[in-house]
Parts: sequence; C-alpha cells; structure tokens
Amino acid sequence: MQKIGLILVMGLFSNSVWAWGGSCKYEREIDREVALGDAQKLEVEAGAGSLEIRGESRDSVVIKAKLCSSDEDLLAKMDVSFAVKSKVAHLRTEFSEKRWLGNSNTQASIDLVLVVPEQLALDVADSSGEASIKNVGSLEMVDSSGELHIKKVAGDLSVVDSSGELTIKGIGGNVRVTDSSGGLTIKNVRGALIIEADSSGGIDIDNVEKDVLVKRDSSGGIDVRQVGGDFTVKADTSGGIEYYDVAGKVSLPN
Repeated sequence: MQKIGLILVMGLFSNSVWAWGGSCKYEREIDREVALGDAQKLEVEAGAGSLEIRGESRDSVVIKAKLCSSDEDLLAKMDVSFAVKSKVAHLRTEFSEKRWLGNSNTQASIDLVLVVPEQLALDVADSSGEASIKNVGSLEMVDSSGELHIKKVAGDLSVVDSSGELTIKGIGGNVRVTDSSGGLTIKNVRGALIIEADSSGGIDIDNVEKDVLVKRDSSGGIDVRQVGGDFTVKADTSGGIEYYDVAGKVSLPN
C-alpha cells in the first residue's frame, strides 16, 4: 500500500479542539493529489477526527489532513494510506497501536478533507467526529458517532448512523437509512425513501417524489410533507405522526 507524502509542521497547537475536547500538542499536515487510475469507486475508512468529502469536476483526488496527537512518538506513526486495486481505490487513516495501549490520556485524531470527482461512487466508514459529504455520484455510509450531513448525491444513498444528528438533502436516487439516535432530517429525494429503523429522535421528511416507508420507529415524532407516492409506517412505539400532501395511499399502525 502506497503511503501518502507528508508536510511536517510540528509544535505546540494550543488553539485546536478535537474529538475529546483536549488540545493538540503535536501536529503535522498532509497535502497531496493522487491519481485514481482506472478506479470506479473510492472506499474511505476514517478514524477519530472530522471528515469532509466534496465532489468537483476533476479526475484525481486531493487529500488534505491534519494529524494531531498528545504524544510525539505516536504522531510519527500516524498516516493516511492510499492504494488502487481491482478498480477500487482505498483510502484509510492510520493510527499506531500505541493509541490503544498504555496511558489512557494519550489522544490522537486525523481531520480529513477529500476533494473527489463528482461522479465517483463512495463507500465510507467513519468512526467518530463530525462528517460532511456533498456532490458525489453515489454513497454507502456507515457512521458511528458525531453529526452527519449529506447533500447532493446524484445516485442512490445508503446510510447506517449510530448516533448524532443526521441531515440528508438533494438525493437523485433512492435512499435507505438506519438511524440509532439523534434527529433525522431528509429533504428533496427524487427516488423512494426507506427508513429501516429509527431508535430515538424525531423524523422530518419533506419532498420525496416516490414512496416513503418507515419500517420501525421506536420514539420521537414523525413529520412528513410532500410525498409523490405512498406513505407507510409499519411500527411506531411512541411519538405522534403527522403528514401533509401525500399523493398515494397512507397506511399507519393502529
């Protein structure tokens, strides 16, 4: 696997606040452009730290990252890796095993910004920290914690979100969501919307051109407006359901 080149900017970094609320004592930065070759999909695995991905009219991927650590030796072993295999590009933030061992006060994060071709298909796993993705071809997303904002996906979207607010706007295809906790806002979907499960937090849906199906909602209200197809809720444990301007059939639990 190819290692990304580094620009070292090490020293005190007292003004930054990262995922754990502490200051970044040691820092270095990455700024590089990499070729996708024949890759038709990009898989991203991001650890602790913020994540921003945005699509533009381009053929390559721009990688910008800020690596922070409370331990100088740990920082030296942190990195971002990139490789292309079988028409799939793989990008991953790398942390030393020392991060998980020894002193529990040892902290590390990598804030990552990617600029990608706007037609590219993405498969993203993000463990913690706020994430923002916009203007991409299609997206499969697994997010463990932190706010997640998704905007302008040309194709289909699939999201599994464990905690934190989730906002989805401007999707050209179908949307499938599983959300464990935190508010869920979905607007302007040209395809159908399926919410597999929502454990807690309100659901706000506005302007879906085809069917809306909520399979299971455990708590929190459901507010739906402007649905071009049917609106169905199969199971709802608590919280009210309100709907307006539904073109098709409405089916709610008793």
